[in-house]
Amino acid sequence: MSTRVTPDHHLDIDALGVTIRIDVGGLPPVDRELLADAWSGALTTSERTPAGIVRPRPHFHFDETVADLTTQVTLAALEARRGQLWMVHAGAVAHEDGRVILFSGRSGMGKTTLMSQLAREFGYVTDESVGVTSDGRVLPYRKPLSVIVDGARAKRQLSPETLGLRELPPVPLRLHAIVVLDRHDDGIPARMEDLDIADALEAIAPQCSFLAELEAPLRTMIGHISRAGGAVRLRYREAADVLTLVGSLFDTERNAPVTSGGSEPVPRPDPHSGPSHGTTFSRSPVIDAVVLSDERLALLRRGLDAQTMVHLIGGIGPALWTAAAECASFDDLVTAAVRAYGRPPSGHAAEAVQSALDAMVSAGLMELSTPRRVREETGQEGEEGPPDE
Repeated sequence: MSTRVTPDHHLDIDALGVTIRIDVGGLPPVDRELLADAWSGALTTSERTPAGIVRPRPHFHFDETVADLTTQVTLAALEARRGQLWMVHAGAVAHEDGRVILFSGRSGMGKTTLMSQLAREFGYVTDESVGVTSDGRVLPYRKPLSVIVDGARAKRQLSPETLGLRELPPVPLRLHAIVVLDRHDDGIPARMEDLDIADALEAIAPQCSFLAELEAPLRTMIGHISRAGGAVRLRYREAADVLTLVGSLFDTERNAPVTSGGSEPVPRPDPHSGPSHGTTFSRSPVIDAVVLSDERLALLRRGLDAQTMVHLIGGIGPALWTAAAECASFDDLVTAAVRAYGRPPSGHAAEAVQSALDAMVSAGLMELSTPRRVREETGQEGEEGPPDE
């Protein structure tokens, strides 16, 4: 085995367009070479200053050491590119002309197994994280793949070369298509179906890293999805069933506009004096908000676990959200709903507004508050309650 470890005992890894250095000085020489072999698909001789340095932790079995270093390298690369790239927890393969298909999916959707199959036919980009620039270029991360070999219980970390995966083409990579993985066991043949932009946002946003750090994150996502001709859902059972579908996707022109997509920033209404008494409603803080072309409202906010999540609001919800840019009374919101959509054919407008508000408050999208002068008049001023906004 020819040495690929530098004289000062480090490996430089190309990850999402930055260099992450692995300091292997604490490992025995044989382990340094084995580690270099595992990372051979991502080694770089670039003279870029490392964006991060990671080190093996002690007391790990070798395969555990490689897996732990993969986690460290991934986190360091994501941290280095936060706010700069659209980064998706996804696998990806590349056509020989540089077009890339991104496969997004939550844990358990079989990304690594699928990439290890597809990358025997197409270039292996990554099975972990895809980075996309503002102009649609894709930055690879050819990390080792974690696979079970010969029925062993523990997974091994193997290089793309060891697994027989193809190299990347010597041309710039660019995003061609976006696939949302949906692995199932229903026995129905593998198939692809178009996703509208709202469903694509809802499925992909939870798989994005540092999404909130991007400028106008929802509109950034919508732009990438639209330029890729929209997203598709891939329902499949076994990786071997997918190759023909992926080949067809590469053969399809994907830069057509998304018919159900598009977006506009949420408009801000003219300021008003606000209600003089009673409970008022106001928007909860969100990271981004857009009105989709089908008039649904997409909101990006942080969940309780600090992860970003997308909420889709239809019906009279968008009108209520717009009207609540400043504190609005219940009557204000009923008026806004009737102005936007007219009176309901049956029932009362107030009942529809109350139902929508209950759902939005329960989801954390709308907040209740009581104006200060009402608290003064009713003796609530000293009581604890929501702060005035």
